[in-house]
Amino acid sequence: MFKLSQETKAIVSVGATLLAVNVAIAALVLTLTSDIRAEARADREAFRAEARAERTANQAAREAIRAENRADRAESRADREAIRAESRADREAFEKHITRLTREQSRLTGIVDQMRTAGR
Repeated sequence: MFKLSQETKAIVSVGATLLAVNVAIAALVLTLTSDIRAEARADREAFRAEARAERTANQAAREAIRAENRADRAESRADREAIRAESRADREAFEKHITRLTREQSRLTGIVDQMRTAGR
C-alpha cells in the first residue's frame, strides 16, 4: 500500500479544513444574501403599501377640498344673486321715488303757474 508522509497528511488535512471553511462561508454568504433579499422585498412591499395609503389619503383630501370649493362657489353665487336682487329692489324703489318727486314737482310747478297767471 501507498504510504503518505506526515507532511502530506498535514497538507491534505489543512486542505480539507480549508475546503470545509470555504463551503461554510459560501453557505453563510448564500443564507445572508437570501435573508437580505427577503428583507429588501418586505421593505419594498411596506413602502408600496405606505405609498398606496398616502395616495388614497391625498385623493380623499383633494376630493374634500373640491367639494368645499364647490360649496363655496354655490354660496358665492347665491350671495351674488341676493345682492343683485337687493340692488334691483333698491333701483326700483329709487325710480319710484324719483318718479313721485318728478310728478310732485310738476304739480307744484302747475300750481305756481296758475298763481302767476291768476295774479295778472
